[in-house]
Amino acid sequence: MTPRPFTTRLSVGLAALCLLSSAQAGIAVSAYSMPDGVDLWGAYFDNAYNGTRSATRYLSGGTGDLTDGVLSASVSAGYGAWAPYVMWDEQSPTITFDLGSTHTVNSVMAYFKYYPQAAVYMPGSLSLRFSSDGVNYGSTQLRTLSVSERVPGGNDSNGIFELLTSPGNGRFVELTLNNGPENRWLALSEVVFDGTPGAASSVPEPGSAGLLLVALAGLGWAQRRRA
Repeated sequence: MTPRPFTTRLSVGLAALCLLSSAQAGIAVSAYSMPDGVDLWGAYFDNAYNGTRSATRYLSGGTGDLTDGVLSASVSAGYGAWAPYVMWDEQSPTITFDLGSTHTVNSVMAYFKYYPQAAVYMPGSLSLRFSSDGVNYGSTQLRTLSVSERVPGGNDSNGIFELLTSPGNGRFVELTLNNGPENRWLALSEVVFDGTPGAASSVPEPGSAGLLLVALAGLGWAQRRRA
């Protein structure tokens, strides 16, 4: 059998490398549960939620504003413009996300709105815990926001934060928004997870640059053998 040209083998190797390096992707949330936002002016609660809303306004079994792909929106037009956000006043709500199956989670991004004129502030900190069964949770990761993060700008500014301090593993992710010293409104539009399916590996995976070097070295060695 005639060997393929080196350039062809290189292209195949690089293509395989691209597939490996792109294995980490967005994780689709199966459902989340939490206390609903405030039912005020038809805009401050989870308008898009498709699960159950109990008599005490607790949400379960569905998804909505926090996973609809709307990361941020201007709210300067008035009350109705807040509809993409879920808002809580004088609360530190806990949200439990169901990822559908066990994942190694490498990133959790949260998207908030800051509007001090309307008493809407950033959280003081955020707590994360992971669980395989939704009952037994591991240790808490605490992400405390700095002074500059808590004041990202003027009215209608966005606060966008990476919450993980280290990778987590599980099917369920419990996120608590710890209200700051103002103890007033929190406005959250979206929570985005990235990672890979399955339990955490005990052997660290090589980075993309390392994989590229290994692929190129192997192809070069094969070419020298045929020279």
